[in-house]
Parts: sequence; C-alpha cells; structure tokens
Amino acid sequence: MFRERIQDHYEGLTPSFRKLADFILEEELEAAFMTATEMADRLGVDAATVVRFAQTIGYKGFRQMIKEVQRVVKGELIASFAPDLDAADDVGLFRSLLENERHNLAQIQVQLTDRANTVLPTLLNGERIWVLGQGMGTHVSALCASVLRDLDLPAVSISCDPLVAASNLKGVGAEDVVVGFSITGMDLNVADALRFARQRGARTIAFSASPIAGAALAAETTITCPGVTHVHVPSFTSLVALVAVLAAAFAVRYPEKAAAQRENLCHSFEQILELQTRSSAVVDVEKLWREF
Repeated sequence: MFRERIQDHYEGLTPSFRKLADFILEEELEAAFMTATEMADRLGVDAATVVRFAQTIGYKGFRQMIKEVQRVVKGELIASFAPDLDAADDVGLFRSLLENERHNLAQIQVQLTDRANTVLPTLLNGERIWVLGQGMGTHVSALCASVLRDLDLPAVSISCDPLVAASNLKGVGAEDVVVGFSITGMDLNVADALRFARQRGARTIAFSASPIAGAALAAETTITCPGVTHVHVPSFTSLVALVAVLAAAFAVRYPEKAAAQRENLCHSFEQILELQTRSSAVVDVEKLWREF
C-alpha cells in the first residue's frame, strides 16, 4: 500500500520528495484525483520530480501510484461515517458515537496490509519486548505489555521520558523488540524512542491512529488503527481492540504455547490461594488490628 511505501522510504527522501510524501499522506482525497502536473504546480516542484518520487518509493511511475491511492481512498469513502452529534437524547448520542467506533474498527480491516504478518513472529522471537506510550497512550501500552506477559512473552511497559527511556534502552539490540503506541500524533517521545531503537538494530512496531504520526514514520512496521471522533476527544478504541486481537491471534497461531501458559497460570493461582488459606489460618487478625 502507498502509505507503507512512503513510510519505508521517508527517512531517506529529499526535501522535495518529503513535501510530496506529506501532501499525499495528509491530503489523500485531494491527491487521489490530481495529475502529476497539477500536483507539481500545487507544491511548487516540477512534474518530473513527481514522477521520480513515485519511482523512488517503488512504483513504475506516477500513474501506478495514483491508481493505488484512488483505490484506497475509494474504499474508505464507501465506508465513511459521521456520527449524529445533534441527537435528541443521550441514548441516541451514545448509539451514534458507538457506531462511529464500529466504523473505526472496520477501517482497521480496510487499511490492514501484509505487514501484519510480521507482528506475531517478531513478538514471539523477541528476547526482550519494550512497550511505550505517551499521554493516554501510556495506559494502552501498559495494557499491551500486561497482555503480552500473560502470553508468556518477555514484555514490560516503560516510560518514554527521554531519561527513563535511555536508561531502559541503553542496551537494546537486534534481539529486542520495541513497540510504540501513538494516539494523537503529538507523542514525539515515542517516535524518538522507536527511532533510537531502530538505529541500534532492534525490531520496531508502531500501532498508530495516523499513518503520518511521528511514531508511524519512525517504526519498521506500522499498523494503522484509525481513531476518527469528529469531536475534540481522541479515540483509542481501535488501539485497544488491536491489543485484544493480538492475544487472540497468538492463541490461534501458537495453541500449544498458549495452552501451556494457561496451565501454568492456573497452577500458580491455585498455589497462591493455598498459601492465602494457610496464612489466614495462622494469623491472629484481631491482635494485629489492635497493634496497628
């Protein structure tokens, strides 16, 4: 897909090519119906630069690139939805907003590419998995790390504060995986951490509400999780849903490992309950209460 091709080449693009890349990603609908000449005039470059840009990111020429942009935009327009923010009562408003979230989930399916095939193997083979988020993304990253640990994967959620991230990632290397969550696109610390880890040879994955967020452009693999809300509150439904999908997909793809982890969890839980029973039997609760 054109978004992924642009992301792959973004760091090495010339200033003129970056101008084209930003325009196509930010103004997809407008770009989809432009000729090479029209796009060149709009951005103040020559038409040959537009053609070379398409070839640089892996297309035979501008025509092939723009046809793919049109196909993707057309699919997303067909699935477009705008919630009724003027509903007469809260029930109607809730239903409309929930429908908006359902639409966002449907858009993940539309925008999902073959890159998703690399996510599970990458996580499975990671010696250490670092998960980061910023702002509201901090809580989503913590949830993801917890889910991955439940799957017996070596995941930990860390702060993307530059000093804390540097302390945790100072030894990051080719055997490690760094996962970043981006909800608003303003989480630049996540992007910097992903970029740092990638420079050190680590595998990097971004789950981002926007394909042009800093984290999305910095990571080796990006899964776009649309969060359109039509209100001034960011949506994280798609990101959380994808965390749940990761767990379910892992159980499907690696059933023996998932079953063994589940058995170990149940066994550990039974042992802890037994210890609690013993502790309750020997502790004089009333005496302890009086002492405190």
